[in-house]
Amino acid sequence: MIIRGAIVCDAHKEQKNDVRVVNGKITALQRSIIPFDDEEIINAEGLTLLPGIIDLNTRVENDQLNKKTLIQLSKEAAKGGVTGFALMPDCIPTIDTEAVLELVQSNANELSAKVYPIVGAVKSDGTLSDMAILSKMGAKGFAAKSCEDGNLLRRMFDYALMQNLPVFCRCEDRSLAASGAMNDGYLSSKLGLPGIPTLAETQEVAKMAETAIFMGAKVHFQAISSERSVRILRRAKEENPNISLEIPIHHLLLTEDLCEGFNTSAKIKPPLKSEGTRKKLIECVKRHEAETITSLHTPKSVMKKDLAFEDAGFGIDAIGIYFSCLHTSLIRQAKIPLVDLAKLTSYNPARLLGFEHKGLVEVDYDADLVLVDLKSSKAIEDPFSPYYNTILYGSVVASMSGGEWIYRSEK
Repeated sequence: MIIRGAIVCDAHKEQKNDVRVVNGKITALQRSIIPFDDEEIINAEGLTLLPGIIDLNTRVENDQLNKKTLIQLSKEAAKGGVTGFALMPDCIPTIDTEAVLELVQSNANELSAKVYPIVGAVKSDGTLSDMAILSKMGAKGFAAKSCEDGNLLRRMFDYALMQNLPVFCRCEDRSLAASGAMNDGYLSSKLGLPGIPTLAETQEVAKMAETAIFMGAKVHFQAISSERSVRILRRAKEENPNISLEIPIHHLLLTEDLCEGFNTSAKIKPPLKSEGTRKKLIECVKRHEAETITSLHTPKSVMKKDLAFEDAGFGIDAIGIYFSCLHTSLIRQAKIPLVDLAKLTSYNPARLLGFEHKGLVEVDYDADLVLVDLKSSKAIEDPFSPYYNTILYGSVVASMSGGEWIYRSEK
C-alpha cells in the first residue's frame, strides 16, 4: 500500500512524502514512490499523515471492564486518532491479578486500537500485586495513588525498578477531595457546591516528586491540572530526568465556568479550573514542561450523569473527538507547531511505554498512522458533552494500526 501526497509530520519533521506500508511496517518514505503491480494507492492529497496517538490515561465506560466496554473504547479511540491506549487498572474488576490481566489480553485481537494494560500495584486488601509475574505477562506499567502507605509505595518502586517499567501516579489527597464536586473557589461557593482545593493535588505531587527523586524511578504524573504542580515537577526533573507529566486536553480548552447551571457534563476529576489557570497550563505546554497530553477518557453513562451535580459521576467521554480537541487547543489557539503536537501525543508516550518502533513516521517503524484534515470543522451536537455547540477544528479521516485500517470516515 502507498499513501500518496500527504504532508507527513512527526516529532522530527514536516514534509510532503509518499509512504509505503507492507506487512504492518513502513518500508519506504520518499517524495515519490513508484508502485508495484496491483499495489493499492491511497490518495491523500490535501491531508496530513501523523503517527497514531498513544493516550496514556483511559478508562472503560462506568469503570465496568468487559469485552463490550473494551471494544467500545477501542472503536471510539480509533475515531479520535488514537491507535494505542494505556488502560488504567481502577475498574471493576481491578486489573491487579493474573486473571484480570488475561481477560484484557484475551480480547486484544478483537480491538481496533491496541490496548496497553497498566496494572494496579497495590490491591484493595493493602498488599502488593504480583508485579514480577504481571510484568512478564505483558503489563506496560504499574499504577499507584499517592495516598497509599509510604512503605508500600517504596516497595512498589523497588519492584518497578527491577522490571524497568514506569509508575503511573495519580496525586490526590483523599481527605481534601473526598466530598468535593468541583474546583474550590468563588463559583463553587456561588453554586453552594463543596469544592476540591488545588492543594489536594499540589501537596501530593510534592510528596511523590520527593519519593521519585529518592528512588530514582521512572514516574509519570497523571492528569496534572495546576501550574504549581508543573513547577514542582520541573524542579524535580533536575534531579530525576525520568520524571514526566501529562496535562488533560480539557484543562487546556475548558474552564470551571461550564459548571454554571449545575452542568454535570463538566464534572470531571481533576476538576476544571479558572481561565487564569487554563492560560498558565497552555504556557507550560508551550515551554515544553509537559511530556504528554491525555484525553482523560473516563466515560459515564447518561444514567450516571443526568443527576443532581453532587450525585453525578466524575467523567468525560471525548476520546472520539480527541484529535479535534488537540488541534483546536494547541495548533489553532496556542499556535504550537504540529511537530510538537506529534511529540506530545505519539513520540513521548511511545518512549515512556518502552516502544522503539512506534511514535514516528519512519522506515522500519510500525504502521500506526492517522490521516487528518486540518481544514475541516464541526459543531459538537451531543447535549451530554461539555463541548456541546462548540466548533472544533481538524478531523480524523482514517486511522491505521499495524498496517490495517481501523477507522475510515464516511465523508
